[in-house]
Amino acid sequence: MAKNRLRPGRVLLAMGMIVSIGFGADHIRRDMLDPNSRLVVSGNFKSGSAQYAEAPTENQQKLGNQPQTATAFMGVQNLGITELSLPSSRLSAGSLVIVDEKHKAGENSASGMVPLRNIQNACYSLVNDKVMLDKDAAEALNRMMADYHEATSLADFIVYGTTNTYTGSGSLCPQYFPESAMGTTVDLALNGYGAAISYDGYDEQGWIIQNCARYGFIVRYPKNKKDKTSQEYCPWHLRYVGEVHSAIMAERNLCLEEYLDFLKDYTFDNAFAYNLNGVNYEIYSAVSLGDSTQVRVPISGNYTISGNNSDRYIITTIKN
Repeated sequence: MAKNRLRPGRVLLAMGMIVSIGFGADHIRRDMLDPNSRLVVSGNFKSGSAQYAEAPTENQQKLGNQPQTATAFMGVQNLGITELSLPSSRLSAGSLVIVDEKHKAGENSASGMVPLRNIQNACYSLVNDKVMLDKDAAEALNRMMADYHEATSLADFIVYGTTNTYTGSGSLCPQYFPESAMGTTVDLALNGYGAAISYDGYDEQGWIIQNCARYGFIVRYPKNKKDKTSQEYCPWHLRYVGEVHSAIMAERNLCLEEYLDFLKDYTFDNAFAYNLNGVNYEIYSAVSLGDSTQVRVPISGNYTISGNNSDRYIITTIKN
């Protein structure tokens, strides 16, 4: 009889089969004990408890000093998006709010003010050293006046007022507008050979009217818009709204009231896309639901929010 020999190859094969059977049995056992162990979740989540996304910081929101509540907005199509809870008081804050006799400025609308004399350049003058202006608006004003001087060789503009423009007898800016309380408006006059004169928007000084949108300013009450603004043309009264909004308004010949109506048609799911100087923006509105309204914003914090002082919020985002 032939002797049975123990071949090394067969031994290795048998050992491999035993190990495979063992791993398979253990895998089945764990699946039976923990039915969720094989659940695959796609998305950008932090390790550990991921019930809530990290809320953007307050300086990213640019909404004042009241705390906000942000929670994760789930769904693959909404990766990078969070929901922010806004109180109704936020309707009166932001760069696009309508402020008039019927719609008052919010309590914190004039935050971030600086003495204009502290950052003023040599291309314009001030009516006095007490003039205050929103910091972003002040920096934009400096750039605009420097470019005006370069284009015309003139430095004849006077900031006649911002939050507290004199409108009494003999004033060169004879009408006070409630929105001036926000700190984002500039009332202009001219230095005419040593005497201040009113600014009518003509001649070389018309450069400001034609170019202010490049710096985030609008002529708040433009020509041929009285039916929308209820105000006559006021070339001397500028308002800072930010460069992307002023650019769109100039391109489409819209006053602020018309622009806010235009944005009503755009929502988070159907945002208005706009490219300015190589930066892609999306702008959309959200209807206020009362004491607490959830709005969708990027987790990155690349956004600003403004109310319209009536019934909705305008969200402006930068797309990476």
